[in-house]
Amino acid sequence: MKIVYDQSHKDHRPKNELDRHRWIPHPDTVERVERIKEVLTVEFPRNFVGPQNFPEAFLGLVHPQPYVEWLKKRCQEVNENEEYFPKVFFWYDRCFDVGTPIMRNTYEVAWKAARVALTGAQLLLDDEELVYALTRPPGHHARSDMCGGYCYFNNAALAAEYITTHADLYVAILDLDFHHGNGTQEIFYDRDDVLYVSIHGNPEDSYPYTGYPDEIGSAEGRGYNVNIPLVRGSAGKDYLKALEIACDEIDRYDPEILIISLGFDTHEEDPIGGFRLRENDFFAMGRALSHLKIPKLFVQEGGYNPEANAAALKSFLEGLNV
Repeated sequence: MKIVYDQSHKDHRPKNELDRHRWIPHPDTVERVERIKEVLTVEFPRNFVGPQNFPEAFLGLVHPQPYVEWLKKRCQEVNENEEYFPKVFFWYDRCFDVGTPIMRNTYEVAWKAARVALTGAQLLLDDEELVYALTRPPGHHARSDMCGGYCYFNNAALAAEYITTHADLYVAILDLDFHHGNGTQEIFYDRDDVLYVSIHGNPEDSYPYTGYPDEIGSAEGRGYNVNIPLVRGSAGKDYLKALEIACDEIDRYDPEILIISLGFDTHEEDPIGGFRLRENDFFAMGRALSHLKIPKLFVQEGGYNPEANAAALKSFLEGLNV
């Protein structure tokens, strides 16, 4: 397995988040991804590569130019060591929450994360069978024209669109983060060349409050968007049943590439997730995915307890048998 990693994510250090009218420390820390990297270094010490160079115009595969220019401009207006919290009222800013601060280097680090995912996609097109894109900041909440949920560019969606554009292949995206990937859903909602399947927390009480079962796609994409929400507190038994359903959907679609938006915030010790998965459940997840005999790109999403991330990944890789 190849791992795509860039250490510039360490420059992304959001300090605060506004949660229910109170300021709290921002959970997207450097350590949460560095612990994952440590596990991967032990397992695959010689398999790390850096991101390739891509023209910034490739962001346009998913994100329209007005949004890209807005984010770049906002970053330029922020002083060093300060944070700008987008104004979501009346759509003054292109952001849908107040938990996604913008700093002077946000555009730069988000673009680098996107390049990590794009590199992963290219490695699959170069005949790699398994690639891990260690992206941070995450991406699956980023809509085509809005940031949010700690996400600025949609890394998994960019990888999928890169593949469909450059190789005319059918792609499935399996989202295993606790939080529904509302951005990825929005981007591919009316298309049939990218299947989106997500297992996530109940949208009635879990951010971003989207991902109901009746959100099935529209126009040509009707039936190609599959949401499997689970109640808060769900443990391994229920989750693995949902994963079996998800894998059946992917089998029926028969894609040529599978992208997994992989979040470890489903672990029972994650501070902002709501499931109760343990290490043996992540082993079973890896084992289930190993039966899908197609090239896979893992794109890192959430997971906000560094030690839980490491433990979950170790078990996941054992189950994946790589």
